[in-house]
Amino acid sequence: MKRAVILHGTNGHPSHNWQPWLRKELEKAGYEVWAPELPENDTPNRFVYEKFLKESNWDFSDNLIIGHSSGATTVLNLLSSDWFPHIKAAVLLGAFLNEKLTKKVDWYKEGQFDNLFPTEGFDASKIKLKADHFYFIHGKQDGYCDPEDARKLSDTLGGTFVLVPDAGHFSSPVQEIPELLTALHEQGLI
Repeated sequence: MKRAVILHGTNGHPSHNWQPWLRKELEKAGYEVWAPELPENDTPNRFVYEKFLKESNWDFSDNLIIGHSSGATTVLNLLSSDWFPHIKAAVLLGAFLNEKLTKKVDWYKEGQFDNLFPTEGFDASKIKLKADHFYFIHGKQDGYCDPEDARKLSDTLGGTFVLVPDAGHFSSPVQEIPELLTALHEQGLI
């Protein structure tokens, strides 16, 4: 059985935006899909998320794992963990790699992301060993997460970087992301 996990971003929910569409597309392709609501997701915390996901009893081995925004950060945190198994592919949409752009938006709260990023930064060499493929899909008009930061990490990980010209952060009102399906089709993952 093919398995996939979809991890939403800050203040998100698995029923928001494009996530129900993606779930249906993956299920049509024969995937068993788990899209949990992450706890306390208004202040994403790598320790809270890791405990929740580790205790879920979901078998993450050889999964396709999709993360959006801070959910993408969570994927990177999981791949950095010794307990986390090797996966088939990591898909990072609007990857949230630092706070430099979010500090300028009206919803940002000081300290909101203090426990999301590893203090020593991401160990790309360790992360690279944990997945067969990496896909970074980023909107060129993303006002929260810098596309160039995502491109640099994609290059470091040997990933595929897809820049969507007329897209922002893949949040409301985005209901579908065809570029995501195209990338998965090209690699035979769907």
